[in-house]
Amino acid sequence: MSMAAATAQPASDGRTYVLVHGAFHGGWCWRRVARRLRAAGHDVYTPTQTGLGERKHLLTQAITMDVFVEDITALIEAEE
Repeated sequence: MSMAAATAQPASDGRTYVLVHGAFHGGWCWRRVARRLRAAGHDVYTPTQTGLGERKHLLTQAITMDVFVEDITALIEAEE
């Protein structure tokens, strides 16, 4: 079996990944990584933080690191 074929097969021990972007990015920056992980049989979430990227309309001065923590916590709770 070729190396490409081996990596394309779903993993039997699929894991769940939450990939969090850095400053001035959005969940979109993980697109290629997420595609590869999903092809390997993993669940992948790439949320965009409040006030950034496609959620820039939610930007206010009230956004702190606590809001970002709440974003990720809410995602984990919603996806169980």
